[in-house]
Amino acid sequence: MNNKLRIILIFSVFYFAVSVGTAFCSEIAVIKSQDLPIYQQALDGFKKIYRGKVSEYDLKGRPDESADIIIALKKDPPDLILTIGLYAARMAKENFSQTPVVYCMVYDPLRLSLSGGNITGVSLETNPMDTFMRIKDFFPSSKRIGVLFDPVKSGKTVNQAMIAAQRSGLTLIAEEVTSEKQIPDALRAIQHKIDLLWMIPDSTVVTAESIDFIFLTALENNTPVISFSDEMVRKGAVMAILPDYHSVGEQAGRLAIDILRGKSPAKIPVTLSEKIRTLINPGIAKKIGIEINADHVRSTKSYRIELYTPETNVGKIQRQSNTKKIYE
Repeated sequence: MNNKLRIILIFSVFYFAVSVGTAFCSEIAVIKSQDLPIYQQALDGFKKIYRGKVSEYDLKGRPDESADIIIALKKDPPDLILTIGLYAARMAKENFSQTPVVYCMVYDPLRLSLSGGNITGVSLETNPMDTFMRIKDFFPSSKRIGVLFDPVKSGKTVNQAMIAAQRSGLTLIAEEVTSEKQIPDALRAIQHKIDLLWMIPDSTVVTAESIDFIFLTALENNTPVISFSDEMVRKGAVMAILPDYHSVGEQAGRLAIDILRGKSPAKIPVTLSEKIRTLINPGIAKKIGIEINADHVRSTKSYRIELYTPETNVGKIQRQSNTKKIYE
């Protein structure tokens, strides 16, 4: 190694060490929409990456809790704000235009204009190609995938899914709804045309009232339901393909460090969840008369596969939440 190259290498190592040290000397305010176990998983992942000072605030599921938090953070501004959940992300965007904001645990953030300027983050969406490849592996005979959606809230997601399904050799049968009242007729319209139903995080479709009807109808017709959350598996989905919440927090931690080192949030695109879990409910599979060979898939793929039972931690954790809270 010549002297010039050695000097460059030493300088690079020194600069990296200084930049890391500077980042960890910063102060980050963490605002949670509410105190949910899944939000704590994300925060634990964040703290695994970011080892500096963190001050925590909780909106307790009520946006009107924000006033005191806003006053406190404007009086003593942090170097960066991490938000966990939709309420917190919206509050930060509306009130802190001069402070960098990184969010996580938010569905479809681009539709909500949570990007650009001083804000970026990690979306809870998973890549539809990943979803459909898992569906093909676990349900090889299922070719026709049904989905209910509100075009205003999920039109872009479904359009992207249409392309992904076609590339995967599947047919996506999408039925539009614009209100919760249309769900029964929409589901009846497609239930005999599909091999399985794919639920997406559309707040018009997924409500506390509608999901009971959806799962009951699917059970009566022996139709597997593929969902996006642990909660839905507990309620009756045969499988969920969902983000690893701890990993989502780690991703947010890496974004925060990049920003504290000097990178502009406006130049950091919103990222999708990198690590995906596959959660299976063997009890529901048995009820609808299908067999899921998880051991075979596990031996041939690098998927993270978990089996749900009412006694598992997943079940115990999710009894503390409800359907509405997945959007907050």
